[in-house]
Amino acid sequence: MKSLYRALLPVAVLLLTVVIWQVLANADTSHARVIPPPSEVLEALIRTRETLLTRHIPQTMTETLIGMAIALALGVLIAALLDFSPLLKRAVYPLLVISQTIPIVALAPVLILIFGFGIEPKVVVVVLFCFFPIAVATIDGLTATDPDLVALLRAMGASRQQIWRKVRMPSALPSLFSGLRIAATYSVTGAIFGEYVTSQYGLGQYLRSAFSSGNVAQAFVPIVLTSLLSIGLVALVALAERLALPWFYTTAREAHWEEPGIY
Repeated sequence: MKSLYRALLPVAVLLLTVVIWQVLANADTSHARVIPPPSEVLEALIRTRETLLTRHIPQTMTETLIGMAIALALGVLIAALLDFSPLLKRAVYPLLVISQTIPIVALAPVLILIFGFGIEPKVVVVVLFCFFPIAVATIDGLTATDPDLVALLRAMGASRQQIWRKVRMPSALPSLFSGLRIAATYSVTGAIFGEYVTSQYGLGQYLRSAFSSGNVAQAFVPIVLTSLLSIGLVALVALAERLALPWFYTTAREAHWEEPGIY
């Protein structure tokens, strides 16, 4: 019952928000209404559902999943290299932070010139959105490894590679999945951003077309779908985390955090 309550509470808040949105939009009697009511957005969604399901959503999700897979591989690889080499970490880590100050919109034309007008520049944009949180979270997780466990394996004669594989990387997995959840929230937005610049299909192209035609209700459709798809990806990452880390999500650990503390 407690789990059901936790699941239904955000749904109830979301439904309440939609109801308030509908009431406020209907109360607006001005001729230049900017925000359409949810009923008009739903109508536009139903009207264009065929092209959304057969063209735009599959295109966006393909770019998103490929980009996330590449970002995950690169993030873990870079984190492992920086963890093995403190000198490399001091030299490269600040550059990773600086790279996030570069606006992606400035790189979009360059990516198009390099990779063309296919799926490649959209995938690169998704990688740029997702790589940083995965890499930084993994690096922090590796740094936070219990030193007593490392000392124990060293006393038992374990090599550096064995220590990394048996202690450091398993200890960093919760942080890695935290970064992956953050990346999942950005991934669909990154794909849509790349499609908005140039694309034949995808939710970004759908959004650009709706704004160009002045159909505000239809423009809200990809916004709603982006939120739903991002929530779905975050839920999949959370499920994968539960399956991959059964030792981390134990009943005793969860009960411990629910007990009253000193505050």
